[in-house]
Amino acid sequence: VCCRVSPLQKAQVTSLVKKGARKITLSIGDGANDVSMIQAAHVGVGISGLEGMQAVMASDFAIAQFRFLTDLLLVHGRWSYLRICKVVTYFFYKNLTFTLTQFWYTFQTGFSGQRFYDDWFQSLYNVIFTALPVIMVGLFDKDVSASLSKKYPELYKEGIRNTFFKWRVVATLAFFALYQSLIVYNFVIASSSISVDSSGKMFGIWDVSTMAFNCIVVTVNLRLLMMCDTITRWHHISVGGSILAWFVFILLYSGVYTPRGIYSVFYVLISTIYFYVILLLVPVVALFGDFLFQGVQRLFFPYDYQIVQEMHRHEPDGSSAGLLEIGNQLTPDEARSFAVAQLPGEKSKHTGFAFDSPGYESFFASQAGVLAPQKPWDVARRASMRSRAKTPRKN
Repeated sequence: VCCRVSPLQKAQVTSLVKKGARKITLSIGDGANDVSMIQAAHVGVGISGLEGMQAVMASDFAIAQFRFLTDLLLVHGRWSYLRICKVVTYFFYKNLTFTLTQFWYTFQTGFSGQRFYDDWFQSLYNVIFTALPVIMVGLFDKDVSASLSKKYPELYKEGIRNTFFKWRVVATLAFFALYQSLIVYNFVIASSSISVDSSGKMFGIWDVSTMAFNCIVVTVNLRLLMMCDTITRWHHISVGGSILAWFVFILLYSGVYTPRGIYSVFYVLISTIYFYVILLLVPVVALFGDFLFQGVQRLFFPYDYQIVQEMHRHEPDGSSAGLLEIGNQLTPDEARSFAVAQLPGEKSKHTGFAFDSPGYESFFASQAGVLAPQKPWDVARRASMRSRAKTPRKN
């Protein structure tokens, strides 16, 4: 605990904890004397108020009052950590799955350097066919609702322990990427060797690679839905749109004559029963291992947020209509806070404090019949303001 320290000493204490104790530090302040401390910490939070905007200009995040730090850390901070972990690990997974199918093909060609996929397939895989769903995860995914995040602050420890970005998590996804690439490649290769097209001819390299790429796109997009704790209509639109974009592209691309041999390949495939059987069977078999693993993990080795989900899974939540997320009901304190938040704002000289404005809740709540007792520090602050001498204005 530091008292009566200079701005430089604030920064030095922050650096001491940051480097000496090797801890993640957060500095929060509302004035120009907090700027050096905010800049020295890993994360700086500035409060806009009567002391100006210097702290806000030097910070990473800006809030209006100290009490909003609870939402910033326990709610949005947790959600941001969870989303970043899922986005990064999913990028590793989907690219490893795609690349390993080409790697298995090199064993069959004697490491001659023969390409398994067309150049356009490889170029558009990350740009169009698998790009939009992962953006939706980074924007909308959340494990529990905001009120449950504040009700169970212990969930914040998952980020401190780095629960979702350990080597064990990455290794698990890498294992299933290996498993799925083997399933896709071997199923397609084995089935194509005993199948023929509508004219009785055996499938060539481009027929097989197009079928394998088709299964990869469907599998990795469906796997993303299994990673989500919240599924909105935007997830369905992005996943369905990405798969649809692949089919539209290959229909157009196969209809244009090129000397590379892709011409009319997809039209030949969709004219056979082989295409529909493989399209249905391969993604199901490839994702069965992930489905089984997630079920066992949730049942026998659940994360903290999964326990909270099970505790509140039957509680309705009107704000989550259309979402597959865990709902909750407002407690009496939360209902009072929500009612107070709907009251008209106080337009007076008392606005702009880093803490709640004096008498704000008690005055307007009494007008609306909502119970909101005065806070002791508000009463003391109002008394000090009344005793303050007024300075005459100069003409």
